[in-house]
Amino acid sequence: MPENVAPSGLGLRDRKRIETRTRIAESARSLALEQDIDRTTIEQIAARAEVSPRTFFNYFESKEDAVLGHTELDLRPETLEAHLRAVAGEPAAQAVVDLAFLVFGESFGDEHERLARKEVIVRFPQLMRRQVARMTTVAEAMTGAVRTVLERDPAWGPEAATTQAAEMLLGMCMTGLRSSARHDGSEPDAVRASVVATIRDTAERISRG
Repeated sequence: MPENVAPSGLGLRDRKRIETRTRIAESARSLALEQDIDRTTIEQIAARAEVSPRTFFNYFESKEDAVLGHTELDLRPETLEAHLRAVAGEPAAQAVVDLAFLVFGESFGDEHERLARKEVIVRFPQLMRRQVARMTTVAEAMTGAVRTVLERDPAWGPEAATTQAAEMLLGMCMTGLRSSARHDGSEPDAVRASVVATIRDTAERISRG
């Protein structure tokens, strides 16, 4: 294995970036829970995470985002279009699952992150608005991308590729991904296969009903 490639397939630079982001987020949460979010400063977070305040802003826009642990997502149209080209020709369910992997990486299966975010939102309800705004932005971008998947799929086409259909398929895929990651492990190929099989089985049972 090349020296600059981590065992998971990520380069060492990417691995270090993930580790630093995680350390900053955990530092922000621990400080907020210890002394209240309003009394927590970026300087304190940076010191506990052993980074500079300047480095903090390379990962998060605000202390609130750090406490929430928002993962970096590239939702630019050109990036989503590149992802769509990568899944072109796949059946819709498989394409959407693979699209989610490309956009979210492995973050959808991070149960620790989900529970930590839930804890701070319960403790600091003022963070809910920020979380909802982010979720809305991500959902809108992903729904648009899934509509494009459906429009390009001969089994669907532009007329069937409604916003409602895209939202429903995206919701099924994301729920399946999170559930499969929790119960079946985090091996990407196994998770993909499990989710696609479950979606197909569910669709068949619904159609038979």
